[in-house]
Amino acid sequence: MKPGRMRLKGWLAVYAVAVSLVVFGGGLFAAGFFSRGLVDEDGSAGSTAAGNTAASAGGGELVAALLPDDGITVQARWGDAMPRLVELGVIDIDKFKAAAAGKGQPLTEEELTILTEGSDENLRIDADNAYFMVTALWALGIANKNPILEEGPMAERGWENRGNYAATGGWRLGKQPGGEYVSAFEVLPLTPDQQAIVEEVAHNSYRPCCGNPTAFPDCNHGAAALGLAYLMASQGASADDIFEAVKAFNSFWFPQQYHTLARYFDQQGESWSEVDARTVVGIEYSSSGGFRQVQAAVQAGGDVPQPGAASGC
Repeated sequence: MKPGRMRLKGWLAVYAVAVSLVVFGGGLFAAGFFSRGLVDEDGSAGSTAAGNTAASAGGGELVAALLPDDGITVQARWGDAMPRLVELGVIDIDKFKAAAAGKGQPLTEEELTILTEGSDENLRIDADNAYFMVTALWALGIANKNPILEEGPMAERGWENRGNYAATGGWRLGKQPGGEYVSAFEVLPLTPDQQAIVEEVAHNSYRPCCGNPTAFPDCNHGAAALGLAYLMASQGASADDIFEAVKAFNSFWFPQQYHTLARYFDQQGESWSEVDARTVVGIEYSSSGGFRQVQAAVQAGGDVPQPGAASGC
């Protein structure tokens, strides 16, 4: 840790396992998807809503680093994971299409192909497809059979409660209620070594909408990060590779919060591209409580984006 970097106090590596209540009637994708709407007509990441905030604070370059125009590609292919979920009923294409259209973000031909035929293209996230990416990976995260779901923090709260979380009871794009799909199908079986990699990432990566790690995927973002870890590990990615991917995907899923984090590290003399991904996505910075302390530190320095469109679960 660089000299002068704030030491965020009071954060032990323990799980904040308060149950996330499922809010029905609020819309399946009501929060957490600002990246698509951030890009204006000319398609420049630097002119996004987050970018306008950043520009006012002299941070346009940070936005370009967080949300590059060409997006960010990770070394992992979709393969046939999505069509298998469709075949198994976890994803109902018509429901997915209707939900996306209802939010003003209709599925593209490329996205429909990923769902119906699979793809050998590497995963790429950008400001236009962040909604699709989190939703598709969410389905994989809750439905793929894995010990993290069956024996981890969520299961410890009671297997009978598995359908009572935002990520499970809130999944309404399948043929059956979301709780019925938790760890139900071996879509991506993992070797012991691959499982160990997923465990390492899942227990040490967070999202700023709540205080739980990916190993407790009680919200859509947590489930999506777990799905991303499954997919990458099954294709030989290392833990470092997956931490980097989570850092990148979180940037698009939480652009406001991650801009604040990037600004904080910039104040410490570290560029966003150089900040260790494990550090960024860890409890000290990417949990909701850790982020609030970072935000307070940046505000104390008189240089912080105004709250605006911060993403939540």
